[in-house]
Amino acid sequence: MRLGIFGGTFDPVHIGHLVAAQVALEQAGLDKVLFVPAGVNPLKVGKKISAGEHRLRMVQLALEGAPQFAASDWEVNRPGPSFTVDTLEHFHAEHPEAELFFIIGADNLHILPKWRAVDRIMELATVLAVTRPGFDLKTSACTALALHPEVACRVQYVEIPGLDISSTWIRERLVKNLSVEHLVPQKVIGYSEENKLYERIPD
Repeated sequence: MRLGIFGGTFDPVHIGHLVAAQVALEQAGLDKVLFVPAGVNPLKVGKKISAGEHRLRMVQLALEGAPQFAASDWEVNRPGPSFTVDTLEHFHAEHPEAELFFIIGADNLHILPKWRAVDRIMELATVLAVTRPGFDLKTSACTALALHPEVACRVQYVEIPGLDISSTWIRERLVKNLSVEHLVPQKVIGYSEENKLYERIPD
């Protein structure tokens, strides 16, 4: 089995995440993509994010009806920071027969060599770098190669449409009472409103 691991804060999950996962699945010939909402993201310590249980539930709602996608609660339920190497070790042990692929934005390639135990990450999984608007893929690849040659040789690239959408932008629209229709699955919108996840500015 070729298993994609797609980590992120997903606060909230949006159409850009779903498109990235779908195209990665197709281009890399994956059998399944696991969305893994971060528990304590070491890169976002001190920043306000929605509770893990809410982010996990929004992902579950967004993936309903998509049998090749699934949500994992592993990072949300474990204590301490969520390091990529620990997550990959977990899924390697859980699916020893699977070939793992770790999906990230191509804009993260330049910091990938600095991640904890990057050599072990490269042993555990092939990195699928998904294109992002505003980030030149060749520059990112050259940077990764210069910093860590072993990293570059384990990276594959996934070209997706130029959807310049981020969870930060989605949250800003929600706070300003602007519509996120067609940007976020309807069930996710309903859940976030029901649980008052993104405080709105009074009219």
